[in-house]
Amino acid sequence: MLVYDLDGTLFETLPDLCTAVNLSLAAHDHPQKSLDEVRKAIGDGARILIARLVQPGSSDSEIDAVWETFRVEYLKVCADSSFLLPGVEEFLESRRQDFPGRFQAILTNKPQAPSDALAVRFKMERWIGRVVGGDTPLGKKPETGGLLDLMTWAGAAPEQTLMIGDGPADLAVAQNAGVKCVLVEGGYGNPQELEGRPWAWKVANFAELAALWIEIEPRNG
Repeated sequence: MLVYDLDGTLFETLPDLCTAVNLSLAAHDHPQKSLDEVRKAIGDGARILIARLVQPGSSDSEIDAVWETFRVEYLKVCADSSFLLPGVEEFLESRRQDFPGRFQAILTNKPQAPSDALAVRFKMERWIGRVVGGDTPLGKKPETGGLLDLMTWAGAAPEQTLMIGDGPADLAVAQNAGVKCVLVEGGYGNPQELEGRPWAWKVANFAELAALWIEIEPRNG
């Protein structure tokens, strides 16, 4: 079974995230943020994203207010400028063709509604069997609820499962669930947070992942 992160792994979503962040901050009189500032804050869910970007010292109630605005604004714009990263479509299609029975899924800390909107917009059902967002009762990465639920759904043991992601939460959830992880470089979040987290393979992009696939592919049995 293959489980993918969404933001920064399968999709470039930063421009739309930044648009929604700045609309939300402006609505509550907080300073605007640059693309780089938003990039470094991504990875642990929408509320933590907002908590990292509001003015220092903001109360929990203020963070919640900005977060609620963000949830509304982001759902409006989440598919405006986002796109599948280079090599992703080809990789997903190859896996579908090579392994017709292979389950592929998305496990993201992005809320379920915009995750579903992106999946529909880009017709991810061609390859992806399930999308699990970060605001479901299963919890968000690095909690293992979502990953373990997907493994149960697919009937996949840890040695038959591979997590593919770009951030510390992806490495951590894989480690916590006892599955191997491919780290895709150049994604979102703070690169320093990757230190101390194990990965089995590190690739620059999905073209490199495809080239190494015969080595990386999780085996049955």
